[in-house]
Amino acid sequence: MNPLDAPQAVEAAAEPLEELLDDCNHVTTIGLFHVVPAADRPPLPALAQAVYDAGPFGHQVGTPITPFDSPSTWRDLLRQQVTTGILQPSRRYADPTLRTPAELRRTAELADALADLVESHLGPVRTCAEISGPYLHPLWSQHLLLVTDHWATVLGLGLDH
Repeated sequence: MNPLDAPQAVEAAAEPLEELLDDCNHVTTIGLFHVVPAADRPPLPALAQAVYDAGPFGHQVGTPITPFDSPSTWRDLLRQQVTTGILQPSRRYADPTLRTPAELRRTAELADALADLVESHLGPVRTCAEISGPYLHPLWSQHLLLVTDHWATVLGLGLDH
């Protein structure tokens, strides 16, 4: 698989998950920003800036960036946001009946499959960190820098009207 195709592959694979997370007032967005080389292991702020500079965002990354203790934390955060976090409609409305147990299980399965897809394109994530990102979603957003042995990208999660 071509690592540079990862954003398009993730966009397509995220659609069923986003549909489960959308409701009548909110739209969920899950996707990758550009993929950039990381083989020479520049500092995390430089990698994050390179990802944003590869696209039309013009965002300046704040420093310092502190990596999470575990490289799999990004997977845990993705899963948490779609099952019990703000991206889950039953949490936004404090009404657990908005999604059935089967739908909640499905969001977790789709999040895990999406994480597997990212790593199948880029290789295992060795370092991850939460970083600042462009203000694309007025209600809520989270940006996670993902660094493998050879590539870096940012996973963006967002909630909008």
